[in-house]
Amino acid sequence: MEPELLKILKEHISEQARPQGRQYSLPVIMFLSIIAILMGAKNPIEVYKWMKANAKRKEIKKLLGVEFIRIPGRSRLYDFFEIVDK
Repeated sequence: MEPELLKILKEHISEQARPQGRQYSLPVIMFLSIIAILMGAKNPIEVYKWMKANAKRKEIKKLLGVEFIRIPGRSRLYDFFEIVDK
């Protein structure tokens, strides 16, 4: 069963990238970022480190209902936070 927050993010966040540029699910990245912040991450570096350490855990993948999670590189995640911060 998909978490309610992830459902909301998928419904209300449109992907702006062209299809070939959609390597990462924006709602999933936002959901993981929120979890990382709730778990104590205080800045994009800590969010990235949390994602890198935890996104591949079977519990996280089960929570999201996916077999594979591809997290963006550090600079791509920083770009994401720069856009969100505006």
